[in-house]
Amino acid sequence: MGCKEMMESAISKPLVSIIVPVYNVERYIKRCVDSLQGQTLQNIEIILVDDGSKDNSGCLCDEFAQQDPRIHVIHKQNAGQGLARNDGLNIAKGRYVLFIDSDDFIEPDTCEKLSDRMEREQADLCSFGYQIETPQGELFYRAQLKEQCYENEAIRKRFVLHFFGDSADDEEMRGVSACMTMFRRSVIETGKICFRSEREYFSEDTIFNLDFCLLAKKAVIDPGCYYHYCQNEASFSHAYRPDRFHLTEVLANVLKEYAGRYGIEKETQERIRRMVWVSLMECVKQEVRRIGEVPRKTVKKQIESYCGSELVKDAVNGLDAGKFGTAQRIFLWAVKGQRTEAVILLAWLRNRKGL
Repeated sequence: MGCKEMMESAISKPLVSIIVPVYNVERYIKRCVDSLQGQTLQNIEIILVDDGSKDNSGCLCDEFAQQDPRIHVIHKQNAGQGLARNDGLNIAKGRYVLFIDSDDFIEPDTCEKLSDRMEREQADLCSFGYQIETPQGELFYRAQLKEQCYENEAIRKRFVLHFFGDSADDEEMRGVSACMTMFRRSVIETGKICFRSEREYFSEDTIFNLDFCLLAKKAVIDPGCYYHYCQNEASFSHAYRPDRFHLTEVLANVLKEYAGRYGIEKETQERIRRMVWVSLMECVKQEVRRIGEVPRKTVKKQIESYCGSELVKDAVNGLDAGKFGTAQRIFLWAVKGQRTEAVILLAWLRNRKGL
């Protein structure tokens, strides 16, 4: 088969569909697309979903598509990342699906290595390693995963646990983003699985993953570090959101519901509490950053409402402080005792240190 025929085959029957929601990322989109076009596996399609960008991102997507027939572009009104991914799924043709955020990038052999693993293992999903990088490109965190294989009930009793939150006793998996997993598309289609809107559900990736794992028959973990998650303070997940705590409450209730469906309520209780704790700290830090923009008493009142909620009371009273570092133990002491001024000071110190 000649080069032209190979390209035509890759376009008509891609092995991997890569779906990329795009919104106001003209500074980063070329780096992302370059990493996709440079994949050692040529048999891919790249679906760029321009989610109503107000900058030059949409025009750049069209330029990329003109240069590479494997690239398809969808332009739509802004509705959020989750729904943009759904639009990409609607036209995807690949046997496997990867979700990439447009301000991140992947290693050149990502699609080849992961699709080979999926084919060899006949797996429905393959989670893999990643690293988090600062805006300056410095390494912040690197996931250390072990090669694992889970089948049927082992998926639903063991593999899914990390989707409910981190565990102090389990360093094997961190993060719940759909970007760190390759999925078999037929499972998504059969189960009519889709993303919820992140404007209604915090961590819409978690819900997608949990819906998928209800149907999956085999899951594998590849220890390779393929994904580069690049911190971007302007991104949706880092921006200040007045409804962040409310969405945390919604997520906690959703996770408890899924824990019941999976029959793992006891195994996930501490994880959900830790998720609430981490989200609380982020909510408090974001409120403290607003001091100066809004009156301090307004910030204090908001933080008091967070710390006094039944959700937070349950979390802080149930967490094992012995598994925390010194700084977090002090923070926990302040929240538990409703010492709001101390909470504000500790949050200010964490912001200053970039924690």
